[in-house]
Amino acid sequence: MMTVTPSDRGRILAGFTLALAIALSAYILINASKANSVAFGSLWFLAILPAYLCALICYVGDPAMERPRSFYLSVPPVFGAIVCVGSAVFLREGVICLVMLAPIWLSFGWLGVYILRRVRKGRDDPARFQASLLFLPLMCGSMESQIPVVEQRVTLTRSIVIEATPAQIWPFAVANAHIGSDEGQWNFTQSILRLPRPRATTLRGHGVGAIRTAYWGDHINFEERITQWQPGRRLGWAFAFTNSSLQDYTDRHISPDGQFLKIDTGDYTLTPMGAGRTLLTLRTNYIAKTHVNPYAQLWGEILLGDIQSNVLAIIKERSERRTGHAS
Repeated sequence: MMTVTPSDRGRILAGFTLALAIALSAYILINASKANSVAFGSLWFLAILPAYLCALICYVGDPAMERPRSFYLSVPPVFGAIVCVGSAVFLREGVICLVMLAPIWLSFGWLGVYILRRVRKGRDDPARFQASLLFLPLMCGSMESQIPVVEQRVTLTRSIVIEATPAQIWPFAVANAHIGSDEGQWNFTQSILRLPRPRATTLRGHGVGAIRTAYWGDHINFEERITQWQPGRRLGWAFAFTNSSLQDYTDRHISPDGQFLKIDTGDYTLTPMGAGRTLLTLRTNYIAKTHVNPYAQLWGEILLGDIQSNVLAIIKERSERRTGHAS
């Protein structure tokens, strides 16, 4: 087993300090820019930067390539943990950003370390390699800024079978008052990440043009403007985020109507199944506008999917309680 000398510890500490200083500088610059939401959702920030920083830590901490593989494997998780804890404590970052950031930073951190080890083997021009390591992130960021962002329309769907007729379910699809904290179901997004749960949905008006207002937790509210009204069959709406409460009390870098995400429309469809049973389907349509749309879509499936499933569970509980089928 290799002995870690004080000079070794000093180099490793210097590597982590340098990487954290660069990461903090990048955060400050991005946060100050007008397009900070796009930048935080860029391939450069999510993939290139962690790969570069983890490689830099290893390069500074092991200039002669004498340390074992375990050192290289340990750098990305340690660096990722420091970044996440520091971001939560000192930068007040929201849990959604941190949860979305952690797996991709860890994965590309390991990739950066792997590439570093492969490239350094047999290299006889360290000065040129050091220069390329220094300017790599600037080059990649400049190149990505020239690539147009693709807007991808996504439909997220969840369904549930309810022991009630469409006519019995319809009132609970339209509005729900005084939703208790014990209603709905356990899920990762609201039970573990602690995103606010629905508290009430109210309706102002009737039919197409009416406005539903959704209340989540103690602070969040937004509107759903009715575009389709077919009692017992279909209810459709367009989302209208008239204030910043959803962003303020979930994650300030993820706006529901921002530069890289737009939660657009939604609808309920009630399909009779016979014998007093109904299939209730909830669809949410959103637009992803980043260079990492597949990754964003994966998290949309998890986070928005959990919220949809919970809403359906509340409607099911209330409908079946009214018809005497509640378990």
